[in-house]
Amino acid sequence: MKHVFYLFIFFFYISAHTQTAVAADTHGLPEQDKSLIARIIAAYGGEKVIEGLTSIFAAGDINALMRQDHGSYELSFKRPRKLRVDTKYQRSFETRILNGNNGYRGTDQDPLAQVKDHRFLAMVYQYKHFDILHGFLKDPYSISRKGSEELNGSRAEVLHLLDQEGPPMVVYVDAKTFYIVKVIGYFSVGDGRSTALASEFSDFRKVGDTVFPFKVTSYAGGHKIAETVMKTYTINPAIPDTAFAP
Repeated sequence: MKHVFYLFIFFFYISAHTQTAVAADTHGLPEQDKSLIARIIAAYGGEKVIEGLTSIFAAGDINALMRQDHGSYELSFKRPRKLRVDTKYQRSFETRILNGNNGYRGTDQDPLAQVKDHRFLAMVYQYKHFDILHGFLKDPYSISRKGSEELNGSRAEVLHLLDQEGPPMVVYVDAKTFYIVKVIGYFSVGDGRSTALASEFSDFRKVGDTVFPFKVTSYAGGHKIAETVMKTYTINPAIPDTAFAP
């Protein structure tokens, strides 16, 4: 199972926020569920604030439990569909880039090279779960509500999201704050095997007119693999498109 974890070690991420105003596939939802999504949007500052977040830079420290290593973590996000993650451990480093319909990965041992199949879909998932509010507002998700569950001692509302590209996602929303506190993505990794990648979000703080989680705990296959403590978020920095070129 370890080699499955290594495929997805980069999921030490941030649930965050972005974009626009016309709800996705919510027309078939009961009014109560539409109200829940509206409360989520409001909790992150409302549609105008979310729409105005077109790029984000985040930096922090990562403790990779599986690798038994630690280091720095930097994430650059830019709409549409651009994401770069640079993780520099004490003994190695890794860069992952999503640029539209292309994904690339490089390490201290291998130069940046294009990835496909479930490795590419994993990068797409990272972008989508970072940009989850944009997904609620604009992307063609089919959304279904699956009741509530207890998560870390608090009640959370559970939503299932699915689009044509995938992967299927489950989103946990705190029933009091309406912050997104957990996201799970489900993946086939070939040969009939599958795995679940999850991130839990906590220590929410206001940055500008919205909020971000300053602690992210990541899991693969139900095993805790990393903890990331964010130091800073920068809203709408000027990130050149060359940052997302291989």
